[in-house]
Amino acid sequence: MFTHVLNNPVGQIVGDWFLAGSGILPAWTMSGPMDRDLIFNEQLERCGVSYFDFYLLHSLEDGNNYDTYVKYDCFRWGMQKKEEGKIRHFGFSFHGTPELLEQVLNEHLEIDFVQIQLNYADWNNQVVHSGRLYEILHQRNIPIIVMEPVKGGMLANLQPELEEMLKAVHPDASTASWALRFVGSLEGVVTILSGMSTEEQMRDNLQTFGDFQPLTKEEYQVIEKVVKKMQDMSLVPCTSCRYCCDGCPSKILIPDIFHALNTARLYPTDNRPRMFYNNLTSNSSVKASDCIACGQCESVCPQHLPIIELLQEAVSRLE
Repeated sequence: MFTHVLNNPVGQIVGDWFLAGSGILPAWTMSGPMDRDLIFNEQLERCGVSYFDFYLLHSLEDGNNYDTYVKYDCFRWGMQKKEEGKIRHFGFSFHGTPELLEQVLNEHLEIDFVQIQLNYADWNNQVVHSGRLYEILHQRNIPIIVMEPVKGGMLANLQPELEEMLKAVHPDASTASWALRFVGSLEGVVTILSGMSTEEQMRDNLQTFGDFQPLTKEEYQVIEKVVKKMQDMSLVPCTSCRYCCDGCPSKILIPDIFHALNTARLYPTDNRPRMFYNNLTSNSSVKASDCIACGQCESVCPQHLPIIELLQEAVSRLE
């Protein structure tokens, strides 16, 4: 499941990639090409700098955001700013599908880095695709900046039985340190962004990376067991055979909605499942609430799932 172990501690590979100053261009604040410079110049002025070490097109994803960046020629604009010396490294943060990432990288070979959500819980998550996104970037030797290594704090506050599995191996290690070491043990990761809200959390992170120890094979196996336990917790056992889709009169993408629902069940405070659902339903123009309860899907489901009931849950959680 997890196969990439870093040979060099993360502190040795950061080097020039230390985030001394960074900025972002948000698609949703632009109404035309002229807004690129207006936003950028205001950011420089507010930060009191003449250039940014790192500058990102913010939150590329399938649909509106990526379309906006293409429409307003933001990739070429970013390279112009780099030529002017106002941006040292130009890239983007990404929240889309692996297919979109491949497309963007094929079309924009000039990209210096990509920022993705990456943690052990999302490695095989069919909404976030952390593992697949990592593999795409690593195969292309594109430097990776990691966001959400502790999944918004969720991996620092595991369910008691999961925390006990980690404590059995390292009684004095925090659960957050396991998540950080997982990300830090991956080749090609140059910077890890960890949101900290207390001095204790900062001290724990400093201790984790001050004497960084890549995960061992045995520790990977422990994490795999933790993830399996997490995935076994009240999830919809849909196998994505898609038999339910063929005869659905409303053309609802049932398995895809269940992927989002499962993630919402595991992480009720995470907004990503709703983002995925919104993109999915906006592209297909069909929502879970369009179910007419005809029962055709349930009659062909090999897993005998109560699909109508589950779609109603998706409506309450995701719409």
